[in-house]
Amino acid sequence: MIKFLVFSDLHYDEAVDGDKRIEDILQRAKSKEPDFIVSLGDLCNPVNENKRVLERFNSLGIPFYSVIGNHETDECNLSEILEFFSMSRPYYSVICKGYKLIFLNTCYMQNDEQQEMYYKNNYKNSSYVYPIVPKEEVQWLQEQLKAGMKSVIFSHHSLVNDSAKRGVNNRRDILELFAENQVLLCMNGHDHGDNYSLVDKVSYFTVNSANYAWVGGYIARSKKLQEKYSYLHGMLQYKQAMSAYIEIDDSRVKICGMEGAYLSVTPDDIELYDYKWNGVSIKPWISSHLIKLQNQNQGLQL
Repeated sequence: MIKFLVFSDLHYDEAVDGDKRIEDILQRAKSKEPDFIVSLGDLCNPVNENKRVLERFNSLGIPFYSVIGNHETDECNLSEILEFFSMSRPYYSVICKGYKLIFLNTCYMQNDEQQEMYYKNNYKNSSYVYPIVPKEEVQWLQEQLKAGMKSVIFSHHSLVNDSAKRGVNNRRDILELFAENQVLLCMNGHDHGDNYSLVDKVSYFTVNSANYAWVGGYIARSKKLQEKYSYLHGMLQYKQAMSAYIEIDDSRVKICGMEGAYLSVTPDDIELYDYKWNGVSIKPWISSHLIKLQNQNQGLQL
């Protein structure tokens, strides 16, 4: 069995209570004694003054793994990001108790045949297709999966969200590599919401933000909402630092989420009554699921 804690989109530099949120995540990790902790991206601006963020997560003395999120690239280039996280390459794999953990970098864009890494919001150029996983990384992933080990995939962007410019654009190149009963679970962040889906007997789980639901585009469409809620900068903050605790063995994947609440303004206040945005639920929680692997034909919500 492997046990791990995973969280996403802490956005430490935007959080007025970022240090407290880190401590809350660490306290949950201490209570669960996981084998490792994973950040699914948008952790913090990867600059020297934020080294203390990594120091706190490393303070438990267990492995702490990260994937690169789009906001890590806002001010820093790839070499700076790799240096900050002490990564030798932007995508990598680790073996833990007989399971392969695969950490993808989905922060690339494409213009015709040219593929390049995000940097300073260059991906927002209207001529670019994004996000993508570049060809060489897809080839690397194919080699990683050839070993036939039970695998867990971690990425910042979703491999199944088909909302505009949210999920990985060339995801079919990746999903076709996932043989039945080989990839047990794919986890992503980025969407600041909660979602579970089963595609071709592979489970995909979007982990809610450890900080806030992002609804900037929704507010921007309404002059009334802009006038009333522009001070939110598109963020509906959660009271809790969301995280999920995962257990995986030969028979099942168990996702233990958590209940939460909004700090002040809710989707009801901004007339988003279905609590859906960017293809995911923005209810203030991380849902729990039990996925049986013998037949792997359904994920049961707990």
